[in-house]
Amino acid sequence: MKSLPIAITAFGLELLFGLLSQADVRSDTPGAIRLMMLASLVYLVFAFYVSRYNPPISRASVVAAALLFRLTMAPVMPALSGDVYRYRWEGLVQASGLNPYLVSPDETAHLRDDTYPRIPVPSVRSGYGPVASLVEWGGYEVARRLTADPHRQAFWMKLPSVLFELVLLLTLSQALPVSGLIIYAWCPLPVIEFWWNGHNDSLAVFAMMAALLLSRRQFWPAAHAMLGLAIAVKWWPAILWPLLVAKTPRWPRTVWIAPVVLALTTLPYWTHDWPRLLLNARYMSGYVGGWRNNDSLYGLILAATGDQYLAKYAAFAFLAATVIWMMAHKWRLEKAWLGALVATLLLSANCHPWYLTWLVP
Repeated sequence: MKSLPIAITAFGLELLFGLLSQADVRSDTPGAIRLMMLASLVYLVFAFYVSRYNPPISRASVVAAALLFRLTMAPVMPALSGDVYRYRWEGLVQASGLNPYLVSPDETAHLRDDTYPRIPVPSVRSGYGPVASLVEWGGYEVARRLTADPHRQAFWMKLPSVLFELVLLLTLSQALPVSGLIIYAWCPLPVIEFWWNGHNDSLAVFAMMAALLLSRRQFWPAAHAMLGLAIAVKWWPAILWPLLVAKTPRWPRTVWIAPVVLALTTLPYWTHDWPRLLLNARYMSGYVGGWRNNDSLYGLILAATGDQYLAKYAAFAFLAATVIWMMAHKWRLEKAWLGALVATLLLSANCHPWYLTWLVP
């Protein structure tokens, strides 16, 4: 009887994912949102049950159900975000011999096709890290060999996200107790954002978790290298670097590793016209303070200062102070990293749903 709630939950989540995979999101967005909210509610109730009563659960059954959820959503075309179209364009630009950090979709009219209207913010150049750009290039080369249809190519651009999340799931299945594994493995968020919508944050999350697991084994140089890779995918893991340095014994021997990894991965995109790259950096700072999308504490800071730029600088200052405070209080690394990520999302002017995948593992 103790296994009955587990079986019911797995069946219920799979049923909801199955319904979601068949939903016409464009014509019935509220219906899709209701399905996702219901899946989240079922998951949260079950996660509380597991943490409270610690029922006997087979590790193999947890992983099997998690894979079933993911395989249900994998064949579905991304519908909640157009980011895969952005990934495809950046891969196409590189395959055409151009630098995605120096040109925007609006500036490459000769490369336009009928996917152009789906590219997010076409007036802006690439804002991803160099490793993400290299993966986009490789992903596009694979996609164009699989199909000539540009929309299907965009679908295949979520393959790297899927593969890295799969490796993360299998890694955590060995590293976590079953009660902890189920909290990650059955969470709807990675299923929806990585396996359905294909967001490339899974690459950074995988590298971040690899760095954490390596630090637990005292493999400090490798941990710093993996965090450097995470930063080279998406810039946000940079806030975790000083916390890793603070926890590393004899840190002067390893403090240089992450910056060197980042610098080496940047070389394929370096240009003598480097001031143009600063435009990208200024644009990316808008994620912390600039465009407002589901902001939290940033809204209060903006109301108090009455100025967008003062609010942005204040948000950066509060985040830096939070990281320094955690360094001084010698928190465990995983607790400090979680605290830094939560502070980032609270203080940022933007909090897209897939940003919350940073917290789950």
